[in-house]
Amino acid sequence: MLDAIKTILNAYSVQPFYIEHETGHLFRIQDGHQQYALKQSDLSEQTVSMWEKVFREAYAENLYTILPVYLTTEGNIYKKHHDRIYYLTPWRGKALTNFNESSIRDVFQSLGTIHAKTKRVRNIPNETFIDRFTNYQKETEERQKKLLHFVENYEKNHYMSPFELLVCTQYRDIDFALKESMRRIDQLLYEQKEDEAWNYSLCHGNLQASHILSSPDQIFFINWEDAMYEYPSLDLSIFFKNETSMYDAPTNLFIQAFESYMNENELSKKELYMLAIQLLDCQPYLQLLEAHGNSKETMIEQIVSLQHVFRRILFGLQLSAYIEQEYDSFDIDDLES
Repeated sequence: MLDAIKTILNAYSVQPFYIEHETGHLFRIQDGHQQYALKQSDLSEQTVSMWEKVFREAYAENLYTILPVYLTTEGNIYKKHHDRIYYLTPWRGKALTNFNESSIRDVFQSLGTIHAKTKRVRNIPNETFIDRFTNYQKETEERQKKLLHFVENYEKNHYMSPFELLVCTQYRDIDFALKESMRRIDQLLYEQKEDEAWNYSLCHGNLQASHILSSPDQIFFINWEDAMYEYPSLDLSIFFKNETSMYDAPTNLFIQAFESYMNENELSKKELYMLAIQLLDCQPYLQLLEAHGNSKETMIEQIVSLQHVFRRILFGLQLSAYIEQEYDSFDIDDLES
């Protein structure tokens, strides 16, 4: 493997005297002058073009928080070796391991800047959009019925398993999340009738703490291999889902720092509704219930998975309430009255 790494580095005219295998696909390189990070990526011929666009955008818009990549001596931003794509970046330290108020605000501010500077507007036909979310609302109603069915069956058991008992104790919160999701869909559909325009931005696609480097001067976003142009709420929802599943997740700090994102890239009402809907998605929770009877996982493993999804949904409720309080006083019931 070391010979292969040296061959790849030779394409960058880097002569290493120290190579450390940091993680599965990441190598730390020292050449006597500076340190580099060499990544064996999961990019393919189909996905590499979008990845390249990230760095063209970063250069064009002066997005310094997107960690740059080095060019090979032939002027390419990656090196292909044995059908695998490798790329070289500066070494900027370790990824974030925990958040504090300052780091969270820096992350949201920097992400908002990226979304704002790469923003494009696209019109989505009302009929297509409304059909999609009307169907999603019907699916949500069906999930509500399924949830009640599971709980009623569990309660028929003389002795419930720990998993089943936990589902019963969480029922009211999950049921409320399903209702809140349907309410947000009503609001989204109303706003869409008024305006077909949607903002699309460069999105990381898999944002989480391990893809954020923190240096004394600034943060850097790395691993843009899943990048896409999408609703900016997608990046936010993926980040929140990745970072709110643990019992000690700083959810209150996430809420408090959300303003830092909005100051850079203010989301419209329907974008905020979309974010809430994405975070209130209860389908993963129902999937765990459906798999429970035939699961090969231990009871503890099933309970851990359930708790992770439950915490993400609770955060969705928390953020939805915050949106209601700070950015939106609209209620679909007001319209009907």
